[in-house]
Amino acid sequence: MFNAMKILSRLCIITFIMLPTSLLAQRSLQAYTPSALLGQGNWEFKSFQNLYRETQSFGQGPFEKIMNDEEKRSLYFTSINQFLYGLTPQLNVGVDLWASHVDVSSLQQNANRWGISGVGPKIKIAPIPKLPNLSVQSTFLFPLSKDLEGRQPGAENPFLFLSFDRYLWLTQFFYDQSLGTKWQIFLQTAFWYSIVRDSFVNNNFLDTQFNGFLSYFPNSRWTVYGMLEYFPRHYDFETQMAQPFNIYFAQAGLGAKYQLIPQLLELELLYSNFFMGSPNNGAGQTFNFGVRIIQQ
Repeated sequence: MFNAMKILSRLCIITFIMLPTSLLAQRSLQAYTPSALLGQGNWEFKSFQNLYRETQSFGQGPFEKIMNDEEKRSLYFTSINQFLYGLTPQLNVGVDLWASHVDVSSLQQNANRWGISGVGPKIKIAPIPKLPNLSVQSTFLFPLSKDLEGRQPGAENPFLFLSFDRYLWLTQFFYDQSLGTKWQIFLQTAFWYSIVRDSFVNNNFLDTQFNGFLSYFPNSRWTVYGMLEYFPRHYDFETQMAQPFNIYFAQAGLGAKYQLIPQLLELELLYSNFFMGSPNNGAGQTFNFGVRIIQQ
């Protein structure tokens, strides 16, 4: 079940790749950092497609990987679509829609399903005027599809897990800093608070997320970057009680952005690999593609 959190954790990548900025003299999309806001009347649409592939799981050691039983292969596809509008330079509002698909194949089973795992509003603010590169974003997602965990009697694919059946309150803190003219660092801390609906989890639970991105700008149209993420869950599924840092994973990746139409349209590719995790959790990899359109 923890593997689904990895799919949703792609939002951190989407945040880095696609969140905009404002109040910057530059018009190049490289100036649109994750931590600032859209200007008044400006808007942005982005769509990010993530494919998570898993054939291995972590063993007893944090770096030990073992093959899944019965040649089991799991594919999770997540499409996160976001719209953001600038009410003021200090206040942006928007809406998200998350769609998910899962495909599991093994010697014993071949099954797939899809659904709308979340849709809802978001708000983004710059709380400290003297720190325009520090911002906070809060999103609340409502699941539209029923039985996301495949638990209801008569389910077409019993126990085929698509996503946690929950309402998700996601709060993110963004900060970035230029390192000269060619380099930039971006940091994020996020709190994922899950309010269970019809879930095998008995109580609401909390995940936290820590990300770092280092970008390099070869020229005005290309960006290349490396990313590192640590994502712990503070809940024990066996005891159904809160427990700090009970489950975790870490991933690293390399990506590139290209401005297909300068000042308007940007494309993105990213590969990441889960290199460390708690026992019995997925040790997969992701392949990602993003599109961002900005009206300045």
